[in-house]
Amino acid sequence: MDFLTKLPEMSDDALANLRSNAKRLQDSGTPAQRSDAAALLPAVEAEIGARRLAKVKATRSVAGKERPRTPRPAKPKARSVPGPE
Repeated sequence: MDFLTKLPEMSDDALANLRSNAKRLQDSGTPAQRSDAAALLPAVEAEIGARRLAKVKATRSVAGKERPRTPRPAKPKARSVPGPE
């Protein structure tokens, strides 16, 4: 299938659209469309999953670098106040 070679080049929106169309054709398409959709859908799902994982990893690595840890200032010691006698 020609789509399999184009999956890495497709945008996220195009992949999502392709997935929804493949799912629709898998349920209500002609026998040839059902067969093509069944062959294409696992590759589309894998590509979407790989992109999601890459985004999560990138977000986590950036979030860890943005917040440098600095020591907190020490709390002032409470002074004892003499009570009424």
